[in-house]
Amino acid sequence: MKKKWKITIAIVLALVLGAGAYLAYIFKFKEYDVADDEVEGIIANPYEVELPDGSKLVIGEDGDDSGVEEGVEQDKGDASEDAVAEAEESDQTSSTGNKTAGVTPPKTESKGTSAVQNKQSASTTKTKKKLTVAEVKGKYEPVFRQIEGQADDKINALIGRAKKEYIDKKADGEKISYAYFYNKYMNAANSLEAKTDATFYGVIKALESELTANGYNKSYAKSFIDEYETMKKTRRDGIIKKAMGR
Repeated sequence: MKKKWKITIAIVLALVLGAGAYLAYIFKFKEYDVADDEVEGIIANPYEVELPDGSKLVIGEDGDDSGVEEGVEQDKGDASEDAVAEAEESDQTSSTGNKTAGVTPPKTESKGTSAVQNKQSASTTKTKKKLTVAEVKGKYEPVFRQIEGQADDKINALIGRAKKEYIDKKADGEKISYAYFYNKYMNAANSLEAKTDATFYGVIKALESELTANGYNKSYAKSFIDEYETMKKTRRDGIIKKAMGR
């Protein structure tokens, strides 16, 4: 009797292990033709977020930083300095012209001094007041909301594509392969997640730099990281369920 039970248990274990190996094969190792221009277009669409200083962080198709575009604030600062330089040059030109004509030039000392003082005043104005931790983090709240909004749009587009393909295959009477859907859309979701990560941590880097510049530890950015990682796990767990309409 004991021998019979041992044989039965061995057969059951073999079946379980065999089924597990087969499932691992069809879900993880078997290759599927998952080429899809629409899915690739969703993944290729870049992230573009505006940072608090007015510059833009753009993350391209491969999750690479495509560069930071300079913000409006910096351009204004450069323009004001150029204006001061032009004013000084204009004063010097005017003074030279008057001398050539034999006319006693007006005194330009006070005007030149005024221009220098204005430049120093502008420089002083540019000196930023030290911000609190809450103020620094508050500046980045809208940036993280931008990332969240763009991520939701991309994921919803991916889920919409998966649902449409699923419905079309059923309508055509095709056999539904859940392993095919798993491989295709989980791979797409992983690519999208990598781009989202690159965007998020690019902003975190900027936040940490500003915290350091104001005399604070980078660890104050951790609350944003914890929130993001939790939200990412929830999205990852739910994407296939949504795609299959469950």
